Amino acid sequence: MIVLKQASIVKLTAALALPASGQEQDWEIELADPARIGEFLTAYRSLSLSPDDKVALMALMLASVDRRLDSGLGMPSEWSQIANLLGAEQDLHRESLEYWMCEGDDEPDAWFHLTPLVRALG
Repeated sequence: MIVLKQASIVKLTAALALPASGQEQDWEIELADPARIGEFLTAYRSLSLSPDDKVALMALMLASVDRRLDSGLGMPSEWSQIANLLGAEQDLHRESLEYWMCEGDDEPDAWFHLTPLVRALG
């Protein structure tokens, strides 16, 4: 699992008006919202974010894309922009990339819906 900084979670929860209770164990998974991917991408580009904030917001975006794929809605139009950010900031998002790639697991049945897309980036 991706380790997110509490300060970033608090900052982004407020900035994005996320429906968090403060008791989330996996903030990015529990608050993933496929309908808000575009909004999250805009926030990533326009808010003043620390590297830790970017890691948390990218984790939220990736979880939202995975949830969208899981729901059968197909590829979000924002995927190419997210993929470009991941490529440009690969070192910053290494932990997220490794998580979603399911490295070491060659059984597609155990992968996330997002795994093939993230593996294609590398």
